[in-house]
Amino acid sequence: MQKVLLSVAAAAALSFASLSANAATHDGAFISVNGGGAQYDISHTGWGDKHDSAYGVTAGYRWVVDRPFSLGVEVGYVDLGKMSQKDDYSDDDYKDVVKFTQKGQAVLVGANGKWDLPNGFTITARLGVAHSRVKFKGNEYLSPDIPGYEPYHESRSSTDNGIYAGLGFGYDFTPNIGITVNYDHYSLKAEDVLGDRRGVDVSVYGAAVEYRF
Repeated sequence: MQKVLLSVAAAAALSFASLSANAATHDGAFISVNGGGAQYDISHTGWGDKHDSAYGVTAGYRWVVDRPFSLGVEVGYVDLGKMSQKDDYSDDDYKDVVKFTQKGQAVLVGANGKWDLPNGFTITARLGVAHSRVKFKGNEYLSPDIPGYEPYHESRSSTDNGIYAGLGFGYDFTPNIGITVNYDHYSLKAEDVLGDRRGVDVSVYGAAVEYRF
């Protein structure tokens, strides 16, 4: 029985290795869904929580220019999560808390490349323009109410163009399906969201699943 199991395992491993060896990129369209953890860095600001979840989707087309290299174009959307800050001014008579959030989103247009390594492994890279929207909100929560006092509420948004770049290391299970672990960086701008123009850098560490048609 043990020999049978070993034979089955060996056959499965050889079959999987053979499949992986043939999992090379071909000309065609692709779609990728990704997610991970985002870390914000905005110049000249201090926020209590600069981490959140990010997710996005990208679609495009690649051409094999000189195997194992391929180049392509892509468009996509990414939600970069938010930063948050809470200031507590409560005392014995009132509960007074002010909460701030700043959220980033972007539409992406760029180029991508893929390098097929031996045994199904891959390296991917991307670079392009990120048309971003940064939203700022501030809300004061006061209890009990103070007659004649209007709690603080503010909402602003900014749109601008920045750049994004990313690098990934992955594995192709078949010629059509692969996964990667990625590092993506978004270098954005926010106009008048915090009273002036500031840089908004967001680093995203995550993973992506890609399907190629």
